[in-house]
Amino acid sequence: MKIIISGYFDAGYSIGIDDYPFEKEGALSALNQGNDFLASFNKPREMYAFADEESGGAFHVDDAEGHIGLSVPVGTGLKIDLSGSSMLQFLHTEAIEAASDNRFMGSYYSDPPKNIVNIITGFQQRIGFSKASANLYGLGIGYIYIESAELNEELAPYALWIYRCYEYATYGTYSSGKFRDAFRKMVSDTYTIFSNKDGYEALTRRKIPCDYFPGYQLILMCNNQQDAALASRILADYDELTPLQMDDGKISLGWAAAIVEPSNVDYVSRILFLLKMAQIYYGICDGFERLFSHHISNSVRENLSGEKSVYDAVSLNRLRTIAHTVAEFTRFSALTQNISDQKLLNAFDQMGGLSQKIEHMASACEIFTNIQNEVLEQKQARRDKRLNVYAMALTALTIVSVLADMLSINAALEMSGWIMLLKLGAILGLLILVIYLTFEGRFLRWKKKRN
Repeated sequence: MKIIISGYFDAGYSIGIDDYPFEKEGALSALNQGNDFLASFNKPREMYAFADEESGGAFHVDDAEGHIGLSVPVGTGLKIDLSGSSMLQFLHTEAIEAASDNRFMGSYYSDPPKNIVNIITGFQQRIGFSKASANLYGLGIGYIYIESAELNEELAPYALWIYRCYEYATYGTYSSGKFRDAFRKMVSDTYTIFSNKDGYEALTRRKIPCDYFPGYQLILMCNNQQDAALASRILADYDELTPLQMDDGKISLGWAAAIVEPSNVDYVSRILFLLKMAQIYYGICDGFERLFSHHISNSVRENLSGEKSVYDAVSLNRLRTIAHTVAEFTRFSALTQNISDQKLLNAFDQMGGLSQKIEHMASACEIFTNIQNEVLEQKQARRDKRLNVYAMALTALTIVSVLADMLSINAALEMSGWIMLLKLGAILGLLILVIYLTFEGRFLRWKKKRN
């Protein structure tokens, strides 16, 4: 049996909608220089074939990490290998700290194994992690994946307790928080290096949880029937699991945990990839749902307080474009048409409500853009009204000037009194009209305030 800790996280902003930012020349070598982790970007090959390529033998399939029939519009992402890095050492140290904290093992969990510290120490000394990596995507969502080596018979029954200690070690709740802080810095530095500084970050900046990681999915990888039976007993009171038979094996799927029983160890990576993309898609929708909720909040505050709006027609159009692109990219139907794959993805959708999240995100975007468009229309109407006032005032002053020229002294002496008064009244009326049009807004606000 193997323990796999997997989950998404949000960087707090986006630098693109696909892999395009990661193609920046020189950025990858600059990131790897002076760091103890290794970043790599495998640009996917062209997924389309033309007749001349096919006949020439140049047609090949290299999509979605080599899995046939899968299409990932968000890209392959930037992969960061954490094996041997100081962050992984921080994680091991903090797992011991969490296991030793009585507030965690003794209060938060009231029934831990008495020798929990020795269990974690034994795991680190004899088992450890065989893989540890993170994938970063242009939309600002990442995925962390940590896989243990094969557990022995002594430690296998404590798989859930081992997971719990490492889970809270990443949060830093009962430990120093060095892993969390170093991980956040790594993610921030990475996105900063690859960013094109085109305003995309400011437009997509969103609030993220203070503990950074919203949660994980524990995956127990079982290569035989004994492991599967033990895994079912371990997770019996932890999560409700739904059994699914797939082409590459059997999976018992829950929201917080899963048991994978591969029919062929060499092909189990497809199931893991589907679980990965399901979480990434959910994380993308969750992040952009919060983004538009944040924008709506700002919009309402600006309208109520009279603050100057930071949104214009260009930024609104970009936000709407991003929202509709994300909604189309994250539909499971665009990821795969395979019935076996869809069985897993539909089960995940029913648990997490991804489809509802997509619809809510799109509707939140429309609500926000409609509000802002109305605000922009009102501003434009006020601007047009001011221009009309200025035009009328200029016209009135021109007429006044012409009439004044007509009232020369000699002409005034010769004309009758009634005609003189009529012309003076016209000039005075035009002056009053100019003064009223100039101060109309202030007069109406004063009148409204008085009433």
